[in-house]
Amino acid sequence: MVKWVLTSLILALALGCENPFSTRMTADYFPLAVGNNWLYEIKADNNYQLVMRVTEEDSFFQVDVGGDIQYFERKSGIVNRVRELTITYEGERIPFGRIYEPYLLLPPIEGENWQREFNLSSVYEGDTVKKYFSISVDSVISTSIVLNSASYENVYRIRRTTIEDTDSLIQYEWFAPDIGLIRKIILPDSATWELTSFTINEQ
Repeated sequence: MVKWVLTSLILALALGCENPFSTRMTADYFPLAVGNNWLYEIKADNNYQLVMRVTEEDSFFQVDVGGDIQYFERKSGIVNRVRELTITYEGERIPFGRIYEPYLLLPPIEGENWQREFNLSSVYEGDTVKKYFSISVDSVISTSIVLNSASYENVYRIRRTTIEDTDSLIQYEWFAPDIGLIRKIILPDSATWELTSFTINEQ
């Protein structure tokens, strides 16, 4: 009888504790329901606030990031950022078409990495114009973080490196379960985004 009670107590405690593996498999680390919005405090040369909101769903999710409209595609196991690549050549805007940048793999797995490279070309008035874009993500770790007195568990941090032609950008990003992006650091100037409030609707 004592053994049965002890076993039941251990099982109850185990079920009552948050399981990181279960959280990772069932949580949404990039919720894209229309109406979702996040308010960030941006710490840079001039501190300011930025609102990111999901404004529309058609073929893609339209996300307004402080006035910059971005598009995302959600598929099983992955969220792609949809980009229209262009270049300015001799004063003219040359389009290279649409690419699907692998933005986030779901569920996130500690230690994973992914990358994709695009080498594109177009002909303008007899000249071959080239466009290069690459995305690589690594340094995926599971962690916890405290922001503005709020504690977040089972957070996944990634390092995202993008190269467009000769320009490169490195960002560290933290994603919390069922919330999404909660923190970002953009190098080299270390501009920092920190989540201050959010509204998440059910999908």
